[in-house]
Formats: sequence, C-alpha cells, structure tokens
Amino acid sequence: MSGLLGAAVWGGLGGWLAWRVHLPGGAVVGAMLAAAIFNFTHSERAVMPAGLEVSIQIAVGVMIGLSADRSLLPVLRTVLPLALLGALGLLLFGFALAALAVQLGWMDAATALFGFTPGGISVMSLVAAEEGGQPAVVATMHFVRVMTILLAAPLLVRLWLHLRGGA
Repeated sequence: MSGLLGAAVWGGLGGWLAWRVHLPGGAVVGAMLAAAIFNFTHSERAVMPAGLEVSIQIAVGVMIGLSADRSLLPVLRTVLPLALLGALGLLLFGFALAALAVQLGWMDAATALFGFTPGGISVMSLVAAEEGGQPAVVATMHFVRVMTILLAAPLLVRLWLHLRGGA
C-alpha cells in the first residue's frame, strides 16, 4: 500500500504543478507523468486496487456527465454522425497501422490491434490480455497516444483559432 500512497502523492504534486504552470491538459497530464515516473523509479510498482479504480472512473463519468445540459440535445444531430464517421476513420487507420506493425514483425496481431485501436488504456489492455496480446505494450501505446494528444491538441486548437482570427 505504501507504493500506492507514494504514487498518489507524486501524482497529486505532478498534477498540481502542471495545472499551476498551465500545461495543456494540466492536472491530468501532470498526474499521469508523475505517477509513471514514480513507477519507473521505484522497485515496488504501485498498482491501483480494482475497486478504487472503478470508483474513480465512476466519479470521472459523473463529472463529465454533469457538464451536459439541454442545450446539447440539438447539437447531437450534427455531432453524432460526425463522431461515428470519426470513430470509423480511427478504427480503419488503427487497423492499417496494426497490419503494418505485424507485417514488419514488430508485434503480434492482438497486441497491435488493441494498441492501435482507440479506447481507454485500462479497458484496451484488459481486452488485449484476454485475447492473447501483451497488456503492458498496449498500455504503453495508449499512454503515449493520450499524452501526445493531451499535450498537442490544445496547442493545435490555439494555433488554428489564432490563424482563423480568434473565431
């Protein structure tokens, strides 16, 4: 349990620091990086207990759900088809990258497919393990994806808005 407590302290401090310096994705990015660094630098790997992980996921789901209001309903007609198209495009691109990785001999098919398929780190890693893939490799691939997106997306949005004249 001390490993988990240490990782939580590191993650809390990393999240607070990243939030304070206005890092894109702030608290989440800082907490993820600091907790990962903790696990890389300590002999005892910290692991989140399943019950606590589910509780945190529920809390995050509630937090995101509370950001919705009735004004969202008319927007869904426009957003839903685009979201489905985007998901299909990401799946097809992920499958193409997975096929390339397998063809080049970089990893097995299950690991490649679940590593390049968009989804949550924990869920995709669990499903990969059930299907004979390497969950640690899948988790690493998704961690890199999430970190890259959390760091790059806000910067790209700011640049795009600036180029469009703040629209």
